[in-house]
Amino acid sequence: MIALLLVLIVTVVSAGLAVMMPNIVYGVVFLLCTNISLAIAYYMMGAPTVALFQLAIFAGAVVVFFIITVMFTRAGEMEIVEEPEVAQ
Repeated sequence: MIALLLVLIVTVVSAGLAVMMPNIVYGVVFLLCTNISLAIAYYMMGAPTVALFQLAIFAGAVVVFFIITVMFTRAGEMEIVEEPEVAQ
């Protein structure tokens, strides 16, 4: 029971950190930590099938999708260049 409580505390803390991170890459890492600890909690409560789906769907597919999206948006950043003023 104490181990389950510790896993749930890790889940809540990592979910809070995922929302509060200013860097989106660190947010995705904490989201992955949240999904893995939630799968561990499901397994400890006696639902191994739900834990497997949590790992396969959310921790696997969704986090990989977020990481690929972050990589694409970071690659598209452009530098703004001011045009020189024309003297009249």
